[in-house]
Amino acid sequence: MDTKAEANQTDTFIAWGKRPRDGDEHSPFHPLCDHMLDVAACFLAIAECGRIRDALIHTAGRALTGQDIERLAALVYLHDFGKANSGFQAKRWKASAPREWPQKAGHGVEAVFAFGLEEELLAGLPIEAMLKWDGGVDDLLRASLGHHGRPVQDRRGVDPLIWRPVRDASGRELYSPANTLKQIGDALRQHFPLAFEPGGEPLPSTPAFVHLFAGLVQLADWLGSDVRFFEFSEPGSARTLKDARDRASKAVGAIGLDTSALRAQLIRDGFSFQSTFGVKAPHPAQSALGEEGLGPLLILESETGSGKTEAALWRFAKLFEAGKVDSLYFALPTRVAAAQVYERVRKFVGRLWPANAPVVVRALPGYESADGNEKSALPDFQVLWSDLPGDEKAHQRWAAESPKRFLAATIAVGTIDQALLAALKVRHAHLRHATLCRSLLVVDEVHASDAYMSQVLEQLLKAHCATGGHALLLSATLGSSQRVRFQRIASAGEQVAASDIEEALEWPYPALTSGRTVRALPASGASKIVHWQTLNAIDDHERVARLAFDAAQEGARVLIVRNTVPAAIATQKAVEALVDASGDRAWLFDLDGVPTLHHSRFSRQDRPRLDAKVEERVGKVRNGMRACIVVGTQTLEQSLDIDADLLITDICPMDVLLQRIGRLHRHERNADERPKGFHEARAWVLIPANGSFDDCLKAPRNGLGRLKGGGGVYPDLRMIEATRRLIREQSSRVIPLENRALVERATHPDCLHSIQRELGASWEQLAQQLEGGTSAKRSIAQLQTLLYDEGFEGLAFPDGDERIATRLGAADRLVEFDPPERGPFGSDVRQIAIRFHMLPSGLDPDATPTSIVRHDGGFEFALGAARYSYSRFGIEKIRLNNS
Repeated sequence: MDTKAEANQTDTFIAWGKRPRDGDEHSPFHPLCDHMLDVAACFLAIAECGRIRDALIHTAGRALTGQDIERLAALVYLHDFGKANSGFQAKRWKASAPREWPQKAGHGVEAVFAFGLEEELLAGLPIEAMLKWDGGVDDLLRASLGHHGRPVQDRRGVDPLIWRPVRDASGRELYSPANTLKQIGDALRQHFPLAFEPGGEPLPSTPAFVHLFAGLVQLADWLGSDVRFFEFSEPGSARTLKDARDRASKAVGAIGLDTSALRAQLIRDGFSFQSTFGVKAPHPAQSALGEEGLGPLLILESETGSGKTEAALWRFAKLFEAGKVDSLYFALPTRVAAAQVYERVRKFVGRLWPANAPVVVRALPGYESADGNEKSALPDFQVLWSDLPGDEKAHQRWAAESPKRFLAATIAVGTIDQALLAALKVRHAHLRHATLCRSLLVVDEVHASDAYMSQVLEQLLKAHCATGGHALLLSATLGSSQRVRFQRIASAGEQVAASDIEEALEWPYPALTSGRTVRALPASGASKIVHWQTLNAIDDHERVARLAFDAAQEGARVLIVRNTVPAAIATQKAVEALVDASGDRAWLFDLDGVPTLHHSRFSRQDRPRLDAKVEERVGKVRNGMRACIVVGTQTLEQSLDIDADLLITDICPMDVLLQRIGRLHRHERNADERPKGFHEARAWVLIPANGSFDDCLKAPRNGLGRLKGGGGVYPDLRMIEATRRLIREQSSRVIPLENRALVERATHPDCLHSIQRELGASWEQLAQQLEGGTSAKRSIAQLQTLLYDEGFEGLAFPDGDERIATRLGAADRLVEFDPPERGPFGSDVRQIAIRFHMLPSGLDPDATPTSIVRHDGGFEFALGAARYSYSRFGIEKIRLNNS
């Protein structure tokens, strides 16, 4: 381009705010002032949504006037004023900009940098008038400028030339940032005149309000940038406030943020527990959660199979009806558990709203779904849904198009990490926090969290409740130490004293905890007597297989739960050897005729089929008396509706053991529905041959013991020893009547300290290592959590925030096969998740599978320097000769 052509190109230069990612200087664009108005209009529409409006008022500590809202919208409008710099405008050219223009630049830190330059530059913006609004105006403006997901603080490295006029060789002005800022200022006063009228109260300045505002700006910016709702302005025209507000209102309604119509429909049509769940009457816990007057943070402890999921959904229905929540996020500890509950929630939503039901999002990155519709990635960060033409719900899947939007869904089911990211210093944490404030947050299996996740969860709950939000924690049995920590959050800082062991044993069970009050609930079903005993055979896979084989010969459905995948595979092979020798392979658990087992290391495509097959073979419905032996790991103890006649399990902490026992005689049956000799619930608990865990102090085995660097499956051997003693102490227990006593006596600090003192120096050393590790994890969590009760000024997120998210499991690698490979069960394999500890060191983030070798039982492939096999035993790392 010659100089004359360059001049002609810039004669009518209009500052742009949005352009196609793959466009050039000739592509259509959206003017900067129009985009800023779109985003401000989105904020106004979002702030009118019921629960978000309530959260703004709750965190502000006072009612918000129309002038307050306009002033906040004006601050939102300024979110992109940094784009007026000439370095950003130089991005109009896809290749190098003309030589008169400065180097290309961003617009976040550049906006902050502008405040340190000559006053003339910002003279066109009504900054002085806005500062008179007082209160939190400074922090609120900082929050607005940090709309890309993290606070903007560092001013270093900005070229001052980007804020100076651009001139050609003759000195003629081609572009003036100051002129654009004046246009922005004039438009700001025109669109929001009430904001600049004198008087009014100082803007809210509480940290909770400012943090919430930051998230709402991010949400407004994301929505206001969506061309499906905000098409680029026609050349020569300017967006009016009315047009922007109309578009924003439609956008907010389309994606499901405005739930007023759903609530009106629910109230008009009416609903009952019976109609919603198709049962005659609710269980006691379910009835209790439908009551009015309960606190914002509840803990429901009830036995496995007592209907806690339905109780949580009923709580949501009643809160939604009352306008206290606008959405639901159901958080589970694993992807598998989330996938199982997702289908149950879909049925619930369909019954609650027989017509015009909201979309239910499966919030699992890489495995997203919205009402069963799968998404496909397209270029330019777009997605394609498997919609029918004209599908009216297409826009409602907006929240499922990115993990950062999951919490904006009206109904979503996912893993707990998606919610925990709202409490960590990671990009778009504020967005997650602001969208979550609308929801009843349900956290299932809270006892399954480690110290790091527990600390982050506590911060999440604290921030959520500070917005006036509601949360419900579900647990089979929660130890008193952790329950007290949650009670302190619910009691808004009031002191709740920890209980000693004697006091802890007196707490009721089942129970509903609301603040300081722990309320006894009637049991939800008939109690059962479980006969249990230890068996010194945790390393004797053949003996374990023989025990299961003998039971299967009598017609029993046997469940074998091992703590580790290698132990499960070894047991499966031992079972197969016995069954093959007998000639009756019908006892083997299989998928499409291929014998296999159940654990976490199967492909995303095979895992749901394995789940369904487990429930078919050893689930609630019994078709005849066909015996079966199912071998697996901890994946069998959560979410699946399993009803085994006999349980064989590795020893584990008592709360986990009770989870596994919940899969034993789960449903009441007539005598003829269980084989002879298995009318009583019986569990064999596997321990080392010598009956001692001393060797596990030196080297963890079978998931028992602490790894040298810390961690492990079940690192606290004191809990394991306490569990062993409780089993040996009494050969049968009444479940769930004795659940509270069993868990407290196996997990309470008083009991653990007694064991370490009795067993000597090596156990005392273990305790010190565990306590040090727990303290370290909590300390790290405290450093990495985002404190919503502290000021926004000075807030900074660390570089490399993905390392923070890694602690929530993000280091696992999702390996994609395109085209798909034929798996061991005859179906296509597209995705396999590989745990972080199985990955080679220094693996390239962009590495893809190579050197694929197919065989009858599956296939092998390389990933970086490692090689793997995917077969009927799942994904396994192949040991190379030089490794």
